[in-house]
Amino acid sequence: MKKMLCLALALCLALAAVPALADDAVELSFTRIGSDPAERAYWDWVIENFETANPGIKIVYDEVEIGDSIDNKLNVQFAAGDGPDIIGHGILSVAQRVELGHYQPIDEYFETWEGKDDIMPSVLANGTYNGHVYGLGYSTTPYVFAYRIDLLEEAGLSVPATWDELAETARALTQKDDNGEITFSGFCFPSTGGNLVELDVFVYGNGGSYIAEDGSPLMTGAEKEEAIDFLNSLLPDVNIPYSNSETNPFAKGLAAMTLMNNAALTSVINNPDYEGKVGLAVPPSKSTVGTFCGCNMLFIGRDCADKDAAWKFIEFAMSQESTLKRSEIVNIPVTRQSLVEDYQAMDPWNAVRAECVAVGTGMPRTLWSTQFQKIRNELVQNVVLGNVTDAAAALEKAQDDLLFEIDG
Repeated sequence: MKKMLCLALALCLALAAVPALADDAVELSFTRIGSDPAERAYWDWVIENFETANPGIKIVYDEVEIGDSIDNKLNVQFAAGDGPDIIGHGILSVAQRVELGHYQPIDEYFETWEGKDDIMPSVLANGTYNGHVYGLGYSTTPYVFAYRIDLLEEAGLSVPATWDELAETARALTQKDDNGEITFSGFCFPSTGGNLVELDVFVYGNGGSYIAEDGSPLMTGAEKEEAIDFLNSLLPDVNIPYSNSETNPFAKGLAAMTLMNNAALTSVINNPDYEGKVGLAVPPSKSTVGTFCGCNMLFIGRDCADKDAAWKFIEFAMSQESTLKRSEIVNIPVTRQSLVEDYQAMDPWNAVRAECVAVGTGMPRTLWSTQFQKIRNELVQNVVLGNVTDAAAALEKAQDDLLFEIDG
């Protein structure tokens, strides 16, 4: 009996030590895509500081692996009428979840938000759908052009800014063995992977788009034919194909130039062997300066009962202080124009990364974006493997295949 009384007393003391929420306190669930340690450290900082500034609001945080995991979880929660109050998700989710009613529009808050005219237009576009703002971008993934400074200098070559310059430089820096096999790539390009956006970099850098004016899919067009013809003429002579799920040959010292995103850049940044040897630039283009840029955004879920409190959290996470702190902790480009100079001061590379965000375009915000990804990936694989001899015909087939996928 004594032991039971002691245990009961200890339990009471433990419960008393846990601060209880006030009767009028708000508890908000927040589910975010991704589970990397740096992101977790950042969101721990945001939540701690937000709750200190807003003692009546408690954030219950959850993170889910990238890919099917988060969508499966969200589908189950929304089906049960218990979707998260706040959701951190990517571009591919926008059209689908808006049409399902899972995301609430935030126009009323956005119009009076102090950062309304400060957020980069390219970033704001990612969370805008059918004329309404649903999400605000907190994390961007621009694709930049990475090159070996030392190798270009040794060869007396300049950093290529156009497709023609890229082809000339890549061929000059490629090395082959006696059998003609490429042992060192002048410019490496992936042949497989989850989302082969590297083709999109060339399409966007030639003024192309995958969406027609009426919102229908547009896989055909001269700008895409030119991109494929260019890659077709170059890659066989300079490329060591690789999978996006593997380490980029550039990071392994086997390539002079490539396209890289934030995640791939980290391994290069942290490698002392590359100190002073790697430079970044906006990807070479033909008619328009552009690149691919992914984006994760904050949304208010359909089942959120206190939209005002949820917006308070988003507003705090998107503030200048939080945005700059994110760049420090996660090494991610800022999404607010007023912070670009501060971001550039952190690292010489950041000027290019910020510019790539500003000129970047993400995945199509459409109901057919996942089908597009599949068809575009198949097209890229065929190009890299040398199976495309007629770009126009390959794009017509891609258009037909995509329409077939859409129609079910």
